[in-house]
Amino acid sequence: MKKKFFVEDVKSVEYVTVNFCVNNEAKISEVTIVADKTTYENKYNIEQLRQYLLGIQYYPESKLKNNCYDSTFEFINSSYEKKSLTKDESNACEKFKTGVYEYKHVLLKGTKIKRKRKVQRELGKEGKQIYDIKWLSDCTYVLTYKRMAEQPLKHLIGKEIQVEIIDILEDQSYVYRSKANFEEKTGYGVIKKIK
Repeated sequence: MKKKFFVEDVKSVEYVTVNFCVNNEAKISEVTIVADKTTYENKYNIEQLRQYLLGIQYYPESKLKNNCYDSTFEFINSSYEKKSLTKDESNACEKFKTGVYEYKHVLLKGTKIKRKRKVQRELGKEGKQIYDIKWLSDCTYVLTYKRMAEQPLKHLIGKEIQVEIIDILEDQSYVYRSKANFEEKTGYGVIKKIK
């Protein structure tokens, strides 16, 4: 299932969360938009996403059958797919090496990030996560999982996520592109500095 869409009509990254139900034939039979976890407003593209999901057929023996699930999709400004900051723009990344931040992600609302030079702590609904942070350049850093509150996440300890700041926004926020060394997908998001 495709989870990221590059579009022209967003400033940075917006989200659509849906609840989809899989019937006894292992086909998605119902898709409902979860309004309080959706920030993207293009009704045409949201309907295209709904139709795309309604066309998905899983394997007949799929364990997803006869149940409903929430899933969040990212709509990303298409310029971010290959964007990196220029050398001149990179100087502005210095201010993001320490401080207090929050994610601008519908599923991470309320998660606070406290960043020092070598440690990043995240405190959210699912508990506390601690990462070692190593800056490779002005705008690129590596987060290494050090401590996880949730038992199902303990297997991530020692794994790394490489993060590149690819745009700096006017409201003390930055857009990042991330790649974990333990999965294929690339992530995008926005983090806002609050202190």
